[in-house]
Amino acid sequence: MLRSSIEASEARNMRADEFEGLVGNTPVVRFRHAKLPSATRLWLKLEGFNPTGSVKDRACTFLLRDALRRGTLRPGMTVLDASSGNMASSLAYFGRILGYKVKVVCGSKLTADKANFIRLLGAELIRHGQITLEGNRLCREQILPSAQDSYCFLDQLHNWANPQAAYETMGPEILKDFPDVAAVVGSLGSGGTMYGTAKYLKDRGTRALAIVTEARAGTKLPGTAAFDDGDYITPFIEKGLGEKLFARRQKISYADAVKCTEQLLDQGFFVGLQSGGVTQAAIEAAQALDISGDIVAISGDSGWKNMDALTREFVAG
Repeated sequence: MLRSSIEASEARNMRADEFEGLVGNTPVVRFRHAKLPSATRLWLKLEGFNPTGSVKDRACTFLLRDALRRGTLRPGMTVLDASSGNMASSLAYFGRILGYKVKVVCGSKLTADKANFIRLLGAELIRHGQITLEGNRLCREQILPSAQDSYCFLDQLHNWANPQAAYETMGPEILKDFPDVAAVVGSLGSGGTMYGTAKYLKDRGTRALAIVTEARAGTKLPGTAAFDDGDYITPFIEKGLGEKLFARRQKISYADAVKCTEQLLDQGFFVGLQSGGVTQAAIEAAQALDISGDIVAISGDSGWKNMDALTREFVAG
């Protein structure tokens, strides 16, 4: 019985390795826009090509492997975390492949498509609050203490395996494709992706500017914090600001994100409003800083993860 259990565990790990191999090395495709400076070439790194259609697959696999390596995730335990939706989808997917139960806490703005995906993969979904920080507190203060030995709380908002994923994968991939990249643009949610990427580019002595996208006051964009409205500044963002890793903080309105998303759709990019906001930020930053050379904008997820908003904005009736 023990031998068969061990063999089953080894088989699951082999299967997980195969699918983890699909994470990263995402394609980059050029986006052309009339308002870009003539010497600027803007590329979108399409994270929607990851297994669950999101950049969060990178951090998810690092968080899970880190927990397994440290022994905080053991057979029979349930993986627990709070998410706005993309990380929850990744955990449901990879947790199932690894053979672990998954419980995720998501806010009221979780899209129907993400909720269905999470449930399809067999994860338990709890709806609580409006933002990820509220769900994080629920995990930390109520769920985890109720059964300490039953849960592995990954805590993506404070776990340094989150930015480490970008440091070891996103940064190297961008530099491999664009050795003299002029700028990298991405949104600030947890901040893990942009901190890890910016840190890697700085440590390698590149000239690349790390430009981060924020939502303007009163603006709600998926995966994009509105710090003027008091959104939570994670330790990754705080450290990135303290180390002056972010050359520019570009604030984007909802209307600008919608307009740019439509322009992206016209050129074949099936992405959500987060990517529209990041691309608009890249255009504005290129104009303001007169950037010459290649700019890489990190497109956070696929359009199917955002069908609620896309349908509302672009489908008549």
